[in-house]
Amino acid sequence: MRLLCFVLTLCLLQVGMLPAHAEPLKLEPPVSGRALELFDSSATRYSAGHRGVDLAASPGDPLHSSADGTVYFAGMVAGRPTISVNHGGALRTTYTPAMAHVATGQRVTQGQMIGTVGVDDHCQSACLHWALTDGVDYFDPLAQLSTPGIRLLPMGSNPVPRAHPVSVLPRGRMPVAGRTSSRFGMRTHPITGVRKLHDGTDIAAACGTPIVTPWAGRVVRASFHPAYGYRVIIDHDGIRTAYAHLRALEVSTGETLLAGSTLGSVGSTGLSTGCHLHWMAWRGGALIDPLSLLT
Repeated sequence: MRLLCFVLTLCLLQVGMLPAHAEPLKLEPPVSGRALELFDSSATRYSAGHRGVDLAASPGDPLHSSADGTVYFAGMVAGRPTISVNHGGALRTTYTPAMAHVATGQRVTQGQMIGTVGVDDHCQSACLHWALTDGVDYFDPLAQLSTPGIRLLPMGSNPVPRAHPVSVLPRGRMPVAGRTSSRFGMRTHPITGVRKLHDGTDIAAACGTPIVTPWAGRVVRASFHPAYGYRVIIDHDGIRTAYAHLRALEVSTGETLLAGSTLGSVGSTGLSTGCHLHWMAWRGGALIDPLSLLT
């Protein structure tokens, strides 16, 4: 019976049906630096993807526990100094690179200094990689912040007022001319046959049709993904949009684009049944229907 319960629990965790913890986990940022790279909510358990948040930090900066818990691990993982803190309910936060000032099994409180930021080549500039996991799947730690809408800024810097709140964008336009062939929401995948969330809106158009960004922004990722093919992700001051199955990469990571700038053209790369744009969007790290940004 005990083995059966364990197997049933494992299966429920794998399909995301079993709550990882009874009470919501409220986190505080472990360092004061701004977010350099956000959680990739499109990544699956076995695919490539950014399964945490990169925060600006310099070697030697103090590192604080995001919540009350017990040190699960403090040591080297694949040659990188790492600290992991268990917060109950199987959830734990991890910090890399992190030079530990605590030991495995030690109780810590939220905000307690547990170490200092180490040296690593994970980011182009100095950073701390902060992740939230139950040991199997990863979750967006920014979605668990105890202060909603918090802006992470470098220590000593002054926040610059935004032209628009993080949840609001100026009126935009469709990124490509074509018909909406599949809306955001649950559906049966046309290739795999699995019923799951369709994490974007499909716009059918001929291959080679230009795609433009509806709003100004900065390219935070331009790469090839096994499922999404050639994909470009753009940050619009807190809201992110992505453009997948492109014919090729025509912009580069770090490039700044004006509203209406061409970012690529319609293709059918990755897991695709034909020429179309798969348009995605995130607000606060959570997937949303991109069409909702136009209303």
